Formats: sequence, structure tokens, C-alpha cells
Amino acid sequence: MNSRTDTDRIVQTVTINASLDRVWGLVTEPGWWVPTDAPQPVDLTPGHQVTRTSEKYGAFPIEVVRVDPKTYAAFRWASTFPGEALAKDNATLVEFTVTPLADGIEVTVTESGFDTLNASESVRMSGFESNTSGWSECLDNLKTQAEQ
Repeated sequence: MNSRTDTDRIVQTVTINASLDRVWGLVTEPGWWVPTDAPQPVDLTPGHQVTRTSEKYGAFPIEVVRVDPKTYAAFRWASTFPGEALAKDNATLVEFTVTPLADGIEVTVTESGFDTLNASESVRMSGFESNTSGWSECLDNLKTQAEQ
């Protein structure tokens, strides 16, 4: 079994064969990883919140934390608590680092803060495990969409 220090942070990377502008435009749509039929206008002002609603997963408020043009974007969301407003003890930090390479664009997602969620160990572990597999799927979808 993993110790809690092993389950606080998810880090995954994908290389995409598309332009930096194309990848950046997709990565910086707040909550792009929550499938929805009702996309919202992009406002990257720190503190701005949007709610992404998925028929399958529920509603998730997502807050813009920081954006450094074409290199880094960070958001907070309460992935383990669908429908709840963001609070200090129910949200994780999602960071995207975008790096141009000789053969494409590398996107690294890091989601952290699972150990500090105000929930039982089983709820935290369930959220961590679900998001670990979820990010793999989301990065595959990002690659497919960017390369179209």
C-alpha cells in the first residue's frame, strides 16, 4: 500500500504534435478536462471561477489560480466533491506546464493536495485513484483534439 506522501500528487506527461498556440488554447480553457456540452468563455483572470457541468460526473467550480503565457496555467477544483463550492479544504491544485520540444509540445499535468482534503482516507484515495486514471484519458483526448 502507498503511504500518504505517495498519494498527494499526480504527475503525467504527453507529447503532442501540434503548434504551441493550438495546445495552449486548449490547455487554458478552465476545466477543459471536465466533459461538457456547455463550454464557457475563457477568462484567465486569477480568482475568476467557472462551473463545468458533466452529465456523467456532476458540476465542478474551477478557479483560475495563475497563468504565465504559453508556459504555465494553474487552476483549483473540488474534484472529490462534485457540486460543492470551492473551499481551502476541499480543492486540489491542477497545474499545466507547456514546453516546446524538437518533436512537438510537451504538456505535463500535476494535480496536488489530496492529502489535505477534509475527507476520510478512503475518500481521498478514491479521488486520487480516479483522477490518476482520469488524467491519462484527458491527456489522450487533449492530444487527439490538438492534432486534428
